Amino acid sequence: MVFYKLIPFFFLLIIPISIVFAQTSLYTAYQVSVPFVTSCSTNEYFDTALIQCSSCPNNAQQKTNDPTQCDCVNGSYYYGVNQGGGSVLCLPCTSNYVRSRDGFGCTLSSSTPCNSTGTNSVFDEAAIDGSLISGSSASSSQPRIGGSSCVTCVNGTWPDIDGQRCTPCTNVTPRYNGSASSLSCCTAQNVEDGMCLTYVQDTSSSITFSNLNRFSSPTPSAFIQQHLTASFYLCRMNLYSANLQSSTRTLLSNATACQVLANIAAMQFYYGLPGYAYYLYDTYIWNPQVSQTVWTAVSSRTSIPFLAYPTSYYTEISSSTYSWIPLTFTPDDIITFKLAKYSATGQFLGLVDAFDSYMQLCGGGYTNGRAAFTFGTSYKQSCNIRADALWSSPSYETAFFDPYIVFTQSGVQQMIPASVVIVNYVSNTGATPNKNSDESTWAYHRRFFLLDRLSGVSIDNQSASIHYAKSIQIVTTLSAGGAYIRPPMVIVEYAELSSSSIGQGNIIQVSFQSTYRMNLDTHIRDIWIAVGVLSGVGILLAFARTTMWHTREGKEIIDLHTIGKLFLYICNILASAFFVVMAGVSLWWLIFFKRQDAVYLVIPTSTQQISFTVLVVVAFILKTFDILHLIIRQASMDIFFIDWEKPKAGSLNPVSVWRSYFVANEFHEIQTFRRINLTFQLFFVLFLLKVINLENVATVQSGVNLFPSSTDYVPEYNGILRVGIAFSMWLGTAIVQYLVYVAFYQRFFEDSILNFIDLCSVSNISVFILADSQYGYYIHGRSPHGTTDVNMRDMLVNLEREANQMSGTRGLQAKSEEQTFIIKIDRPFRIQYDVLLQSYQNRMLTNTTQKNSEQESEALMRSYKNLNEFLCSFIDHASPTYNYFIRDRFFIEKILNYEFPVASEPTGATGATGSIFFVDPEKSFRRAMFAGHENSLLMWNMAIFLFIDYFAFNYVLAGIITYILNLIAVKMRQSLGRRNLAKKTLIDKRFLI
Repeated sequence: MVFYKLIPFFFLLIIPISIVFAQTSLYTAYQVSVPFVTSCSTNEYFDTALIQCSSCPNNAQQKTNDPTQCDCVNGSYYYGVNQGGGSVLCLPCTSNYVRSRDGFGCTLSSSTPCNSTGTNSVFDEAAIDGSLISGSSASSSQPRIGGSSCVTCVNGTWPDIDGQRCTPCTNVTPRYNGSASSLSCCTAQNVEDGMCLTYVQDTSSSITFSNLNRFSSPTPSAFIQQHLTASFYLCRMNLYSANLQSSTRTLLSNATACQVLANIAAMQFYYGLPGYAYYLYDTYIWNPQVSQTVWTAVSSRTSIPFLAYPTSYYTEISSSTYSWIPLTFTPDDIITFKLAKYSATGQFLGLVDAFDSYMQLCGGGYTNGRAAFTFGTSYKQSCNIRADALWSSPSYETAFFDPYIVFTQSGVQQMIPASVVIVNYVSNTGATPNKNSDESTWAYHRRFFLLDRLSGVSIDNQSASIHYAKSIQIVTTLSAGGAYIRPPMVIVEYAELSSSSIGQGNIIQVSFQSTYRMNLDTHIRDIWIAVGVLSGVGILLAFARTTMWHTREGKEIIDLHTIGKLFLYICNILASAFFVVMAGVSLWWLIFFKRQDAVYLVIPTSTQQISFTVLVVVAFILKTFDILHLIIRQASMDIFFIDWEKPKAGSLNPVSVWRSYFVANEFHEIQTFRRINLTFQLFFVLFLLKVINLENVATVQSGVNLFPSSTDYVPEYNGILRVGIAFSMWLGTAIVQYLVYVAFYQRFFEDSILNFIDLCSVSNISVFILADSQYGYYIHGRSPHGTTDVNMRDMLVNLEREANQMSGTRGLQAKSEEQTFIIKIDRPFRIQYDVLLQSYQNRMLTNTTQKNSEQESEALMRSYKNLNEFLCSFIDHASPTYNYFIRDRFFIEKILNYEFPVASEPTGATGATGSIFFVDPEKSFRRAMFAGHENSLLMWNMAIFLFIDYFAFNYVLAGIITYILNLIAVKMRQSLGRRNLAKKTLIDKRFLI
């Protein structure tokens, strides 16, 4: 008998009371925090439903050995009512009398205790039917007053559990004072869970009871059948108007019975159809449809556990006026999460910390429990458990928990209930709202369990199943910009194991995690504002670049080619815009999340992180398009090596071709030259992230622990933080590498660009490049010595003369050292260049198809010579038709990288004008190579690295893929560049190595 010990006797007494509460279906006390208490004064008891100290009634105080109960102050008072907790009424005994052994009456103070040790003897103070022992006196103010005697229980009766009364099976509950004829004895049908329910059950209405457990295959449950009816009636008995016997009534529900009813409701996953525990609780106890009986919206409901929040709960905690829990936590603070623990049969087992196995089945998954509840630290733990252990291991128990959060307000510790969301919850209509993403439709409850071994055992004992918490997640939400936190939400998903899994060696996986979130709509909006502004400016810049290209290409109309260029330029600029915003957002989050002294910022949830994911993906895709465009554009530009060398006087041998081969080969090599070496870049970045362990900066905790010990919990990584730390390492390493190269390496070792220019001068070969139809670059490589096809001795002499300034300068203009120029040619020159180039390329094609034709080879050489002589005469101002003038670029032209048209200057006797050569000390011809697009290539490499790691969480894999994709781009540029050189310069690609 579950309740027999706690409630040995109860009486339905008529007790006047002056307070009548107005009924309402609302309950808002969950909005108000209450003091966190661990002990109560002597005139108070600990209410296991409210988890607070409540006053004991008059003439009562806290029970000596049980702080959750009240007891009469001394033996001169007897129990008028005693339903456990504070539901006790102490009435005085008359003079010379003391409280009887059962507590519900008075007996002579001179009574001799029963000394019998026989198993069938009891110390009896009243007749079996409740009437007084013969010869005793009675008083109308007391249920009985009499003497006492030792009696032996007759056949058909037995001593009760306390050895106080001989108890027949059909009359286990004593009644209020009166004659025996006025008592209605219990029948066997009225006994539920060992209790006689004659005076508390409702026979006037058709209340049904469902003993089904709820899951995939509901079956009649022996546990629910045994406890549901009794727990319902004993919890409800003083809320049933038909049994009030007065217009006023003290609320004295049985505390233990109410907890059992709440447990069964949790076992049945709060299913709300008639007959189920939650329906009975909600309809008849929490919101009874009777008049003038129970409580106000904010009154404490003594002994009645709070099981479900109203439908307005989500709106309340989401409103701008929410201010229940002020945020006072720092990154190292432990969020105090308390659990009111109850046994399956309703006993209060204490208020425990939510550590270890109290919140997950993994048990020892924590070390000291701090990591899971360190404020702001995202925690995740999963483990595998043998199914057999859940069935039989004593490490796992069936217990029920009501969660609370404890916080400090004005220097005082307060506590407030936390909500529970059962993923498996099914509404009355069969809907599963808690599986939706819309939290406003969720059903919020209070009680949960980790393991239920009881409700799945069928009545006939033919089948059995257990329910276990497959996953538990504690979600803490910051609100009002981090000024408050909402009561944490415990999301529980259950799974079922049937008895058929016993002995099969089945393994199940369970998980527990703690996450933090906040409304980041403002931050997300700011991200897209930044993207929008940069993209808008970028599109305008794309139009400007397209206009520049249109002018340099010499086009007069807008055609599909122009529109395609506009699209590619937009891709280039949008890629940069998305990448810059992505990098800025990740760095901002990394810095402010890791350096916050008081928690006001948390990492975005997976849903909130979608915007950042879009930035990562779009930046990678668009930048890849841009690099492909760059490679194709560079590998299709016009280039020609102008050979200034003349045959020696009287010599029939032409000049050597090896100079041209050598210059072309060097140009081919530096096509993919970069100041930032990717191999070193990847090596050093991975060294910082993996060896120095800077990767650990990206864990979801406010602090930084680069070298955690084996006992430290290491939180999982976050994609935004990983992008932030990886980007900062990439950028820092690239800047250092670039500065070292510019400040030291190219100054004291070699500068590949300057070396190539020197090679051109030593080889007496100039490089003519047209990146666009009427725009390009010119490297003046004409030797001041006139000839370079000489022997070693003459070469050394020439170099010595040049070093001693005994020869002319290398520059295009007299007494000038300027060798590099940006060129802008006019249309007539381009037309003539195209005619000669086409003739030359046609001859090359013919020579390719007719390799044995010596005549075709001669024709090819003539075409090459004609193009070479045309360019030589153009550079030497020897052609009156095609001319150019030289000037420096204006400051604004350098800033905008655009050459504005100016009034032409006469350059010849005929006054003809033509192209323009802009002095270019910045060596802009690097734009025809990778070296001139270092920023784009570096951004692309970073975009690859960050993109791969964002989804794989593996820096090593990201480094490998970055290296491979960069190698593919380099090989593609070299291959296409080799083919272009062979096509445009008569250099066989087999010599371009």
